[in-house]
Amino acid sequence: MLNEHGGIAVDFHALRKTRPHLAVEGGQSRAMSLWLTRSTTGFLTVPKLEADLFTIRFVTSGRMIRRNRSGEHLGCPGDAMFVAFEDMRNEEASAHFAAISGTISRAALLASNRALGGAEDGACPELEPVTPVETLAMRSFLSCFQRLHRRLRQVDPAQDLFFPLFEEIVSYQLLSCWPRRRAAPRPHRSTPSSSSLRSAMEYIDARLGEPLRLADVAAAAGVSVRTLQHAFRHELGTTPLGFIVERRLQRVHADLASPACADLSVADVARRWGFVHASAFTQRYRRRFGCTPTDTRRR
Repeated sequence: MLNEHGGIAVDFHALRKTRPHLAVEGGQSRAMSLWLTRSTTGFLTVPKLEADLFTIRFVTSGRMIRRNRSGEHLGCPGDAMFVAFEDMRNEEASAHFAAISGTISRAALLASNRALGGAEDGACPELEPVTPVETLAMRSFLSCFQRLHRRLRQVDPAQDLFFPLFEEIVSYQLLSCWPRRRAAPRPHRSTPSSSSLRSAMEYIDARLGEPLRLADVAAAAGVSVRTLQHAFRHELGTTPLGFIVERRLQRVHADLASPACADLSVADVARRWGFVHASAFTQRYRRRFGCTPTDTRRR
C-alpha cells in the first residue's frame, strides 16, 4: 500500500521474511522535501521514477549502503551522505536504522550556487558522496538542517515569513561547508560599496512583512549573496538574517506600543512580523528589549 499510494519516489522492500517495521515522518516545502526515517528491521529501496534531485542524509543509527551507478558508499552514524537521485540503483538500510534526510532539486541548488558566488555557469559543484560530520561548519549545517525539519513539522511553510529564508540559508550552508570532490578556484570576492549595502537595507525594510530571500536582496543590491553576507558582517557586525530579525523585532515593539494596534493580541502582532513560536519569540524579545512583550503593551 505504501509503494502504491504513498506518493514516494522509491519502492520499499523487506530484507527478510519477518514483518517489516518502517516509520517515516516529513513534509515538503517550496524547494525541499524533508523527512525522518526509523526501521527496526531494515529495508531496501529502489527508485521507481526519474527525478532531478539531490539527496542529503545524516545517519543517526544503524548503517546504510547506497549502490550507485558510479559505485557503492556506506553511511554510518556520524556520516553525511549526498548523491544525485538519478545515480541511485538502490539503498539498503540495516536493522535499527534511523536517519534525517532531505532532497533539494537541481534547479534550486543551481540557483543558490549562482546567487552565492555570482557564478554564471550551469554546473552544480561535485560534492563528496560521504563525509564525516566532524568540522564546525558541518556540525552547524546539521544543526540548521534539524531546525528546518522541526519548523516544517510545526508550521505551514506557506504561512511562515521566515521559512523561505531559513530554507535558502540551509542551501548556502550546504554549498559552503560540504567537501568537494575536486578543489575549485574560489571566485573573486568583490568589495561591496556603501550604496550596495544601503540598497540591501532599504529593500529589506520595504518588505519586512513579506517572505524574504537573500538572493533577491543581493540582486536588488547588485551583488552576490556571498558579497552581501561579507558586507553585513564587515559594516554592521551582523548577518543578513540577524539584520532581518532585528528589524522585525523593532516593528513588533513599535506595534505593541501603538494605540492603533491595541485590539491585536501579542501573538497576532508577533505573527504579523514572522514570529510564530511564542516561547522563542518572548525569549528573543526579552533579550533585545529587556522586558516581555506584555510589559511593553502594559506600559
